[in-house]
Amino acid sequence: MKKNRIKTYLSLVFVASVILLSCAFTTFRGETGTGAANVVSALTPIDTNKGGTIWTRSFSDGRATSYNSIPILTKEAIYIVNANQLYELDYNGNILRQYTLSHKMNSVCNVLLHDNILYIPLNGGIMEAVDITTMKTIWISEQFGGQSLATTFYYQGYLYSGTTTVNNNGTSGTFYCLNASDGTTKWTYEDDTHPGGYYWSGGIVHNNALYFCGDNGKLISHSLLTDEIYDTYTLTDNAKIRAGITYDDETDALYTISNDGTLYQIFTHTTVTSKVNKTKIAENITNCTSTPTIYNKRIYVGGMAGKNGIISVLNATNLSVCYTVTGAPGAEIKSSPLVSTRGNTNGSVYVYVSANASPGGVYYFADTPQTTAGILKTLYLPAQAKQYCLSSIVAGDDGTLYYSNDSGTLFAVYEVVISSDRITTPTPIVSPSPSPSSTPKKTTKIKVKKPTKVKMKRGKKNKKKYMVSWKKNTKNSQTVIYIKKGSGKWSKKIVKAKTNATIIKKGKKKYRIRLRSRLKKSGKWYYSSYTKIFLLK
Repeated sequence: MKKNRIKTYLSLVFVASVILLSCAFTTFRGETGTGAANVVSALTPIDTNKGGTIWTRSFSDGRATSYNSIPILTKEAIYIVNANQLYELDYNGNILRQYTLSHKMNSVCNVLLHDNILYIPLNGGIMEAVDITTMKTIWISEQFGGQSLATTFYYQGYLYSGTTTVNNNGTSGTFYCLNASDGTTKWTYEDDTHPGGYYWSGGIVHNNALYFCGDNGKLISHSLLTDEIYDTYTLTDNAKIRAGITYDDETDALYTISNDGTLYQIFTHTTVTSKVNKTKIAENITNCTSTPTIYNKRIYVGGMAGKNGIISVLNATNLSVCYTVTGAPGAEIKSSPLVSTRGNTNGSVYVYVSANASPGGVYYFADTPQTTAGILKTLYLPAQAKQYCLSSIVAGDDGTLYYSNDSGTLFAVYEVVISSDRITTPTPIVSPSPSPSSTPKKTTKIKVKKPTKVKMKRGKKNKKKYMVSWKKNTKNSQTVIYIKKGSGKWSKKIVKAKTNATIIKKGKKKYRIRLRSRLKKSGKWYYSSYTKIFLLK
């Protein structure tokens, strides 16, 4: 009934050094499967009179329609793909380096960065891994066929993604698992009885299983490393699922939406779907492919209702609709809403979306736990490079918003004001070809290796007490322990000389723990990448 194949291929083995990276947006929505995806605390722009571009960068070469990948943000640079070109930009929009990939991207390309490796899904159903320290390919996966439109998910050294082949009868596709170190195929999944492609959808790891769904409306619970299928659950027989899956740790549930506007709340037991609740996000829904964003027990999801684009706000616990914000006629909200707390601790947020209609701008509204109605405001509209827009919006640590519309232009949007550290007026769209004089000088990178052999030992007498131990891999480094309580913010604890620390768990909320190393050179701190996240229940 379902077809699973395990394929192994010889590939290049590589050793990659770890460089300093920021944790900002290293994948679509910053999704790690631990909750609060697409939620930031940066001071994002909220003045409708001052919203404008700090800079723009066009990659279209005069083409009417041109697609960019989602922008990947590190501390040092921005990475973006257009056609078969990978670009590294500085935070003024200048091209630092450019690299030719083996294939072109499709209309959507959700790149993923882990440590210093970019994993890039490309046409023909392949994945290409590029080391951003050398800007060279280290492996290319086998070719699964079709288009690479799905979101890629990384978990403990493996990549999970899917493909889509469009035909007269609809779509079909393959979901697959790759070894992230060498690109070899661990397993593949195809449903020959109920074919369906993975068109803008994707997977997520939860309770030691991979969950994914696609155009056939089936939710699959799959083994992480073998071809075993744990469970198949039919969410819908007559609609397609073209959105990702979001996990919410407050309700301990998964959420996704089908294109008829039905939102699903999914509870699991071990590796099996145990209960599914569902609701329509609004009346007269005509399409919905927006991945839900969840914060503070509120769900934000876009769509099209009647003739207008909409964003619905729902209660994450009981799925009741709090209210619906209406956008412009014909301007469907396909993007996954970006939620910014702007540092507020009272539950008030600002929600940012794009709209799939010309000119392809940025819109937002304010929300609080008490809000029962909202107005969609315009933050920025392109004067040039007007086009439709599929792109979700990402935010830098300083609050700058980055997105692309279908003109192949990357926009950096903020409040255009007189400032010593910001360009005061929008810059014109410029050629993507860097001049020799703009080539940056090579700088020596400080390599800081992350802690290894991390162990969590629970106290025998005091069950709220945990002893965390690790091994340092960089001489004279300090260890930073990050702690997240429930859906709150990450706090940090600095450990200077020791290789262990005690954590006392307070209350009933789940604790998430992750570590990284830091080293001070010439008055500046350099950081390693993070370890995996450990869950303290």
